[in-house]
Amino acid sequence: MNYEKLVKLLNDLAQEFLVMESSELDIPTAGKFLNQLEEILAQARALKVDPIKGCVSTLSSILERIIMDTIQDKAAAISMLEDGIYLMQSIADSHKKTGTYDGSIQEFMDKVISLVGPVQNAVTEAASPQEDARARTDAQDPATRDEEKIEIQDEALTRDFITEGLEYIEEIEINILNLENDPENKDYINAIFRPFHSIKGVASFLNLEKIRSLSHDLESLLDRARNGEISVTSSLIDVVLDGADALKTMIRQLRDVLEGKASTTTDLDIPALIARVKKIEEGFDVDAGAKKIGEILVDDGVISEEKLNQVLSEKEAGMSSKKLGEALIGEKIVKPKQVSQALRKQVDRVADMATIRVDTVKLDDLIDMVGELVITQSMISQGMKNQQNVDKRLTRDISQFFRITSALQRISTSLRMIPIRQTFQRMSRLVRDLAKNAGKQVSVELVGEDTEVDRNMIDEIYNPLVHMIRNSVDHGLEMPEERIKAGKPERGLITLKAYHRGGNIVIEIADDGRGLDRRKILDKAFRVGLAHSDEGLSDQEIYKMIFMPGLSTAGKVTDVSGRGVGMDVVKRAVEKLRGKIEIESAVGEGTRFITRFPLTLAIIDGMIVKSGPEHYILPTISILQALRPPRDAYNSVVGKGETINAMGRLMPLIRLYDMFGLEPEFKDPWEAIVVVVDSERGARCLMVDKIIGKAEVVVKSLGEGLKNIKGLAGGAILGDGRVGLIVDTEGLFELAEQR
Repeated sequence: MNYEKLVKLLNDLAQEFLVMESSELDIPTAGKFLNQLEEILAQARALKVDPIKGCVSTLSSILERIIMDTIQDKAAAISMLEDGIYLMQSIADSHKKTGTYDGSIQEFMDKVISLVGPVQNAVTEAASPQEDARARTDAQDPATRDEEKIEIQDEALTRDFITEGLEYIEEIEINILNLENDPENKDYINAIFRPFHSIKGVASFLNLEKIRSLSHDLESLLDRARNGEISVTSSLIDVVLDGADALKTMIRQLRDVLEGKASTTTDLDIPALIARVKKIEEGFDVDAGAKKIGEILVDDGVISEEKLNQVLSEKEAGMSSKKLGEALIGEKIVKPKQVSQALRKQVDRVADMATIRVDTVKLDDLIDMVGELVITQSMISQGMKNQQNVDKRLTRDISQFFRITSALQRISTSLRMIPIRQTFQRMSRLVRDLAKNAGKQVSVELVGEDTEVDRNMIDEIYNPLVHMIRNSVDHGLEMPEERIKAGKPERGLITLKAYHRGGNIVIEIADDGRGLDRRKILDKAFRVGLAHSDEGLSDQEIYKMIFMPGLSTAGKVTDVSGRGVGMDVVKRAVEKLRGKIEIESAVGEGTRFITRFPLTLAIIDGMIVKSGPEHYILPTISILQALRPPRDAYNSVVGKGETINAMGRLMPLIRLYDMFGLEPEFKDPWEAIVVVVDSERGARCLMVDKIIGKAEVVVKSLGEGLKNIKGLAGGAILGDGRVGLIVDTEGLFELAEQR
């Protein structure tokens, strides 16, 4: 069975749990975890991993009680959630390796029951395949959802939900009007977000799917608004109001059912409402138009065209000096809200003249097409090299074509670039929260907030940066009294710095704390079996041991760190983005984490090498040196493998042809080319037949069948039309160690 998706879902959940911005679990975060647990449950059912199903039910119970604020000891609940996540990871790993799990979750279940009481049977019991299929069908078919019968699960809880739900709707309506007057105020967005989330949580608990689904979609829309991903526009205000009205209607229908009354028939078009929400969430202004007030009112079906012409004729004849909107309201032809909506649509149109919204899918398609143009340019260039007599005018024209293509590539890539300012500001807030909880005084210095990053990367780099910030505050910075004794200012300093260099975005996180203790890292590595000798290890290699799973030098376990998880998550996240981490540290002076990421994930700067009949691409960010070693630089040690003496050190030799089962042109290293490649495991020598050249290539997916091959990160079409495979050096070295 394929457990990869289940393992990934659990790892994502663990990572999200690690980067919570405070030790207290709030309602929005609890709802987010509930959604992730639903995905994990579906995958566990498909794979028949029953222990995980039991764990999900218990964790869901904790989260639901947090949402309903019926749990007293939240600190214990958070600890229980953490234990449950790690338990599910262990179960998944065991199933992946052996197909079974020999342990028991009963002890964990008993602890949860002692904390929150009995777990709901409806959650605990696994659904049958038929029920599971029917549930999936209902969830995917809006028509089916609209026709579902309302079933009362718990009468007392349902009555409370109806009362509180209607109060929540009133709260939403009040705050949405405040938000309309002050669209930049995040407090108003949060005040609207929380009621929707509360409605969703209890509706999910009571199996009220229609209410839960609509609340979830509106909540997601507001979440994007408060994170700054979309703007608070009049369209967003309108759809939230319409959504609140729809929820109010459905809650009243539920009350009618509970009281035994005939439910009032309404024309609620929930699928259409959800479609509007999705459009706005994607950045479309579904109401904007380039028309006059009267035309907008006609298009909206508020008034007829004949009535509009009549009022306009009266104005032209001087019978009325009022503006069109005022005249229509005065004659009670339209309502004030309808005119207000039409006026806002006009304002939107004026604002859209300076900037326009573009569907991100279209933008990505543009980037892909520019990538294809770059490939074509490379092919033309390769073809010209093979031509002996080329017309000078043609050469000049093609050179101009190359310049235009390069400029188009730069411009199209820049369209997806956004400043890193918002991410840095979130980091600054995180530092303040962590410092307060740890009893430390910390200042934050931001440098290069206007540095731009690919929008597709901005969310991906957030989590690894959070882990490094947490370690800087918890491990790096000393307590105020300790800093004073060391002759330092009482207040510690964390510096966040971003800049562009060599086609990469470089982000530095530095602190002026105690620095990394080389001896302490080595001692812990020896104890847990991650290292056996420090002979020949550089400071950089020893520092990078903190990225190994299970290695933590924290003196005690805290809410922030000390469990040996976190920094290995950083390493995986950075590698996923084809990035690289370096560490600079001095005892008593502080530590600096330097992360380098490519400016875009669509194009990679690589060195094209040949091994046997195949061409491969090595990311230049990982390459330290390329050389043809002398014969005496080669060594073969029994039990340790082959090594090359390069850059003044002995480094393991990996034959690329051997890793992929090829017949090489050269088998002796002194006849071939050796590329020194940096990695988290230390530098390695990669043996290839020859270096073809350096090029920017467009990254292409290898497809479903080849995407999980270790050692390969993707493919690219080269200038001569060949397909080159992009080497994932970390995966390749890991594969070599397993042989």
